[in-house]
Amino acid sequence: MLATKRTGLGSLRAFLLLVGISALCSVALGTRRGNTALDHRGHRHRHSGHSSLHTHRQRTGKEGQVLHRSKRGWVWNQFFVIEEYTGPDPVLVGRLHSDVDSGVGRIKYILSGEGAGTIFVIDDKTGNIHATKTLDREEQAQYTLTAQAVNRDTNKPLEPPSEFIVKVQDINDNPPEFLHGPYYARVPEMSNVGTSVMQVTATDADDPTYGNSARLVYSILQGQPYFSVEPQTGIIRTALPNMDREARQEYDVLIQAKDMGGHMGGLSGTTEVKITLTDVNDNPPKFPQSESNTFREI
Repeated sequence: MLATKRTGLGSLRAFLLLVGISALCSVALGTRRGNTALDHRGHRHRHSGHSSLHTHRQRTGKEGQVLHRSKRGWVWNQFFVIEEYTGPDPVLVGRLHSDVDSGVGRIKYILSGEGAGTIFVIDDKTGNIHATKTLDREEQAQYTLTAQAVNRDTNKPLEPPSEFIVKVQDINDNPPEFLHGPYYARVPEMSNVGTSVMQVTATDADDPTYGNSARLVYSILQGQPYFSVEPQTGIIRTALPNMDREARQEYDVLIQAKDMGGHMGGLSGTTEVKITLTDVNDNPPKFPQSESNTFREI
């Protein structure tokens, strides 16, 4: 959550631009006298692109006078930037703007924190924040930064520092991987259909909390009709009855894991599973028949 101490003169607003959608989000960093367009009390607002919170308290004073104590908080806890952005220009992450900025150039915006000045740069006049480097969510998922507005001539703070988060938005750029393949398994011959052979598991480095980039579905590419795999668990089971070791002993099975819930456009990875049928006591003893070993009556 962003800092919301009310010791400054105005409120610091942040303008968010994400995938072509611009949104206004404000962070309460001070209290202003008088009514403004943002001066709403006693209710909570949630609009697309921004979030605001207002609370209103009342108490009764002398002679029935109602005294008002208001607490206003504009909360925005993170910005977003798409990972692996490869455009020719730095990508706009968002914009900071102070209510005390009259547009005459007396306000200077300062950015500090993780990646400030190297990954993230701010236009000290406009408050626009750009990402200058390609970001990889798998290397670092978010950055914590601090913004401040100061007087350009005196460097005197006009707003208290405000901490916010830039979150690297995941894209589906990592295929599933089977870390322990190839696999080897044994199952008794003549097993019932549905007998569990083993479980294979793939991992996906993409964000499991966002979209379907890390939602895996398993399928069998080779090994049917003898074996099947459960799509959600990766458990391999026998699918054909009366598999006889004396007829065939080994089976090569190929299992696929596909992200995006298995839908078109998902990335995939495969692993090999070698399954061996083990012997069971299903053949009675037999005496070899030959002319030399045949008993004759005399």
